[in-house]
Amino acid sequence: MEEEKIIAFLQEKTSSGELTYDTELMKSGLVNSLFALEIVMFVEKTFNIKLKRKDIKPENFSTVRRIAELVRRVREGK
Repeated sequence: MEEEKIIAFLQEKTSSGELTYDTELMKSGLVNSLFALEIVMFVEKTFNIKLKRKDIKPENFSTVRRIAELVRRVREGK
């Protein structure tokens, strides 16, 4: 499941044990703009997708759930 891979990556990089699918990543301070770029690269490599410029916006990376939804949409070609 996409969410589990994303949470594992974030926990490894942030050493945060309190992440849920709906934790606000930017608002909670877990993710800054530089780390967001690392997340984009992780998502593309891990899920073998290519994100378009229009996909890379804060609302698509606000929570683990939103990132996973983005992955599924890109895979489906939406």
